[in-house]
Amino acid sequence: MIDDFLSFLKYEKNYSSDTIKNYSVDLTQFFSRLDDLGIASITNVDTNTIQDFINYLNKSGLNASSISRKKSTLSSFFSFLYRKKYIVNNPCKKILSPKLKSRLPVVMSVSEVGKLCDIKETSFPAIRDRAIIELMYSSALRLSETTSLDLDSIDFNSKMLVVVGKGRKTRYLPIGGKALDAIETWLKKRSEFVTKNEQALFINKYGNRLSNRSVQQRIIFWCKKNNLKFIINPHVLRHSCATHLLESSGDIRAVQEFLGHQDISTTQIYTNVNFEYIKKIYDQSHPRAKLITTS
Repeated sequence: MIDDFLSFLKYEKNYSSDTIKNYSVDLTQFFSRLDDLGIASITNVDTNTIQDFINYLNKSGLNASSISRKKSTLSSFFSFLYRKKYIVNNPCKKILSPKLKSRLPVVMSVSEVGKLCDIKETSFPAIRDRAIIELMYSSALRLSETTSLDLDSIDFNSKMLVVVGKGRKTRYLPIGGKALDAIETWLKKRSEFVTKNEQALFINKYGNRLSNRSVQQRIIFWCKKNNLKFIINPHVLRHSCATHLLESSGDIRAVQEFLGHQDISTTQIYTNVNFEYIKKIYDQSHPRAKLITTS
């Protein structure tokens, strides 16, 4: 049943390998818990069984976000089983989970992005990393979108980038001048290290496609190296690009298209970030924003 479900996610839903791996991990944990409880058949799983699993995760100290993801995995899995008639009732309805706290995405200022991109070294990893950071910020790329880029993903004449995002959907994105310059410099260095027939745009020192984990580690390295007062993850560059675009343009529909969001409600979180930014500037700048107390 799990194999059928994962095949459905891969071939019909077009989910990425990383997403499918997360589903697999969640289901493995759930079925391990069923073994511990002596439940041997999927038909013996009811609403109470799943609610007990959610409660067990909560008592184990797992954060609300992770519990919500696992609940979503089980909901999708049992909905699939019900549609395929493996089970006669869907036990996932009316399951309660810890309430998620609404959190705004972390966003860097324009000057902080500039500081992160200020990589003057000319070594193989430095030239590559600058191109990666510039491109991720320039085109609001997800981590997996960045590492999956090939040489033919970039059209230098039109200054456009072809990206395959979530759900295997293709987007065409503009590339900024600084990112293009960094990539052109990188391509010269890349040719000295690439293995035969490797089409990946970004490679490691062995000439093979760069991994997601490597990009994460390198961004952390440059945060420390360039004396930023905080450590970021790759997605912060995407958040920052989206926020800066919205601050400048105010066009949420264009930003939605740019980010590849199916639902505009996903993009609307950046309007909250934008409001916080506006409020901060207002508080700092408006002559009558602050209360002045007199004795």
